[in-house]
Amino acid sequence: MNKKELLKKMMFDLNNQNNLYKPGNYWKFYEKNIVKQILKNKLENFRKWEGGVGIGNIQSFGGGAKETVRPFGMNLHPFEEKFLKIDNNFLIKIFNKIINKLSKYIPILSFFYFRIALARNYYFQNLENNFDLLFELIENLDSKLLEVSDSKSGSPLGYYRNNKFYTYHFLTTLLEIYFIKKNSDFSNINNIIELGAGTGLLASAFLKTKKNIKYFIVDIPPALYISEYFLKSLNYKVFGYNDLINQKEENINFNDYQVIFLPSWKMYLLKKNNIDLFINIASFQEMEKEQTSNYLNIILDIEPKYIYLNNAIKGHYQAPKKEQFGVLNPTSMEHCETIIEKQYALNKKEVKDGNYKSLFKKK
Repeated sequence: MNKKELLKKMMFDLNNQNNLYKPGNYWKFYEKNIVKQILKNKLENFRKWEGGVGIGNIQSFGGGAKETVRPFGMNLHPFEEKFLKIDNNFLIKIFNKIINKLSKYIPILSFFYFRIALARNYYFQNLENNFDLLFELIENLDSKLLEVSDSKSGSPLGYYRNNKFYTYHFLTTLLEIYFIKKNSDFSNINNIIELGAGTGLLASAFLKTKKNIKYFIVDIPPALYISEYFLKSLNYKVFGYNDLINQKEENINFNDYQVIFLPSWKMYLLKKNNIDLFINIASFQEMEKEQTSNYLNIILDIEPKYIYLNNAIKGHYQAPKKEQFGVLNPTSMEHCETIIEKQYALNKKEVKDGNYKSLFKKK
């Protein structure tokens, strides 16, 4: 089965599931556009695809050219790669140099610059400055985390530091790991479930940080399709969707794999595994409340040692009505805590800018 056939098979299977395991109103609004974007672009460049928020594309779950993500309602970002040849055109550079010299004597000429070409340099320099600040923060918090680095798989924008390649967004995943590491018995975390893993970037960071762990990713396609592609490209031993559909459930054995991908409706297959950590980042906030309740109750049955959540306190934007952008019945922090605290105690919580990070430990 080729890649596009695999995606179509995933989407067909998804559409035949119970609504608890299908996309909620928020993701249903996005689904068709995301699938179209995947089918018409080269997967090897998925971390630099153009796109923006609010219309449905890979940027919605952590892929694409995040540094040039389009604002809501816009069909372009001024610094997208496709404009680079124009902005770096020799004649434009010469023109700007002439204007720069003359405007010293005739200030009104400054209005005739090709300002977008100049602004590109300022913008990307600021991006690198922000990257350096984040890199320095992690270096001060826990320099050992920087022993691992990102991959160029997907063709992302990144920077070299200490002869290692990093992206800004890989560094943000290291901050997630730092929070967990600081507030748990990290050395004894060996089996991890992440529900809603985006492109799989956090999984890749964990797998590099703790080489002997087993990482389970549960998601809905098409996100599941992209994260499987990404972690396979990093040469991990992967149990993927083809393996799932070609094996009888009673014969499935995850022991020989480093990364296991399961669609949401097969999450029950994890009940026989000893899990140390469950992770959900920016995913429950996009689900309907009844979906979140269902997933959390499955997790409580699995009984991981720790549960880590990072979501919006009040959930995502509430849709005015069905099939319009947003969540119909948003999942709040309070809703999650009410379910989790039946069996877990709060180890650590941070609240900032409308979001929360919480780490719970089994009582």
